[in-house]
Amino acid sequence: KTSGPDLDLLSALVAELPVPIVAEGRFDTPDLAAEAFRRGAHAVVVGTAITNPREITRKFVQALA
Repeated sequence: KTSGPDLDLLSALVAELPVPIVAEGRFDTPDLAAEAFRRGAHAVVVGTAITNPREITRKFVQALA
């Protein structure tokens, strides 16, 4: 498991499958979501990164500590 999204897997899926690929999992910054689109994702699910106040607060605390 990587700390961020598996962008290499995303790229491989886009290259191999003839269907739209929806990226989901550990997309917690706009830059990561943008990278998923650059790699061919049809859509990016941004869940916990915007809906979980505890996780948002934890990231702020870590970044500012």
